Amino acid sequence: MIQKSEEALTYLSNGEFETAKSIYSVLLDRDPEDLATISGFYISSFWDHRLDLILKTREGKERGKLLLQLFSDFETEVRKRGFQNTDSFFVTQDCILKEARDHLKLAYQWEGSNALDKELLGDLARSLIKIQDYTMAIEVLLYGGNKQSPALLYYLAESQVMTGNEREGIENYRTAFLNDPQLFPLTIVRWPPMVGLIQKAAELTEKEEEKKELVPVFAWKSGLFTPSSKKEETTIQIWYAELKRLTDSKERSGGNFRLEARIEQFALAILHSADEIRSRDAVLFAKNLV
Repeated sequence: MIQKSEEALTYLSNGEFETAKSIYSVLLDRDPEDLATISGFYISSFWDHRLDLILKTREGKERGKLLLQLFSDFETEVRKRGFQNTDSFFVTQDCILKEARDHLKLAYQWEGSNALDKELLGDLARSLIKIQDYTMAIEVLLYGGNKQSPALLYYLAESQVMTGNEREGIENYRTAFLNDPQLFPLTIVRWPPMVGLIQKAAELTEKEEEKKELVPVFAWKSGLFTPSSKKEETTIQIWYAELKRLTDSKERSGGNFRLEARIEQFALAILHSADEIRSRDAVLFAKNLV
């Protein structure tokens, strides 16, 4: 039975869904309560039923886009059923996302960066990170740099730190968090220092939106985000202006978790990045807030 299960996984990994489904059907007759078998049968059936549509779709951008759309639906259904941690899910994820990657790679080789709009670029980058193809993710994100956004910057940062370029990756993480912590894709992060901060945030709150606000605060406090040299005065003044805007907003509204976390993030950024003499007013203002 174990040999048959491994055989079915091999067929799944090769995209031979009909054959995998047949094997899982036999295994299901032997043990109808086995979660791995139930998951395998559902997953192989899901993709087998959609294979004709996939193969009829034009190669390149159209097929790559369809695969990502179908995978998004697939992932939602799998999570509903509790199959997201099974071997059959992981091998199929790898199979489908690699196929999508290859078709979208063809698209931007054939058509240039205009082949991938910002949304599709983000979907592709996220998929590449999920299958740990960080080098390709960096290539795609830099190739489509004219479409850069705070969301894409998180993907670039994670890919950079996971390929050893921690200096640029941390800088991009700092920038992305200061732009909008709510865009932080915490479920796909694998870089150990950041995973540790996510776990620390999870000890304080179960709310995802609050975890996203806490992570950069912890990153500054732990020294992870401390830059190797002081920031330019123009950058500090931009942060100072935003910090004053946030504190004014808190005084008017009474404040909330997100607002207070943003205030602390900007205050810590100034304290760890500014020259105390050159940026004296900003530093004193920040010190009074943390």
